[in-house]
Amino acid sequence: MATEVYRPFYKPEGVIEFLGLGTDSFIGTIDETTVLKYPKTPGDKTALKILDLEAQILRKIGPHRHIIGYKGQRDDGLLLERALCGSIAQFLKDNIPTWQQSLVWARQATEAVAVIHNAGVIHCDINVNNLLLDRNLTVKLCDFQGRLLRPDGSVDKDGLARENIKSFMPPADPNYSDRKTDIFALGSTFYYILQGHEPFPDMDSFNNEEQIEARFASHQFPEMDSLLMNYVTHKCWTGEYDSAEAVLQDLGSDNPVHLGKV
Repeated sequence: MATEVYRPFYKPEGVIEFLGLGTDSFIGTIDETTVLKYPKTPGDKTALKILDLEAQILRKIGPHRHIIGYKGQRDDGLLLERALCGSIAQFLKDNIPTWQQSLVWARQATEAVAVIHNAGVIHCDINVNNLLLDRNLTVKLCDFQGRLLRPDGSVDKDGLARENIKSFMPPADPNYSDRKTDIFALGSTFYYILQGHEPFPDMDSFNNEEQIEARFASHQFPEMDSLLMNYVTHKCWTGEYDSAEAVLQDLGSDNPVHLGKV
């Protein structure tokens, strides 16, 4: 069994303190509004190549209120907007959001997915860890290491990011991703936001991979407390949505006071 090599945190020029980490990267604070995302191993060419793809994707998407802000590229990493309130996953560890707040997050995440899809980007790893929150608890989708598509829909570049099995549209083919696989993962994200935990909490993503895939494939979906979100989430999981805009339409008004808990 392979053991991950321990990589001590280090500070490139301008980095003040450690903030977080990803699979191949550290996140370090530059100042109150900016972070640097950089390889865990200094000069790691593979990690730098993936970060370069992320920069290309962010430039392709352009600025948007629900996409993490891109502030430029350095030789050693990416300058990104700092989300002061961390991720939704971190928020849910210590807080129970209101129904209204959960619905707002669901809509904001969906809007972000619609934006990236229209820009020819497949995220390939939509989850509560990659939904960051600014000081106003506004969602910012981050970690763009998925696929950049050509105008004809073929894959131009692939950062090889892939979903956890609990967000993977069956059959779980690591070589295939499209809008519907992103929307499937969005459904699992909705479930986590509303229920406070991932689908099938009694099953382990690694030890029960085949059973989890079988449940999704046979439409043995976990139920949710909200009838509206149960309906939308199950449609994400069954592949009924062709676009994130269609998901937004089912989520209704962006003013949650008009929706209530139905």
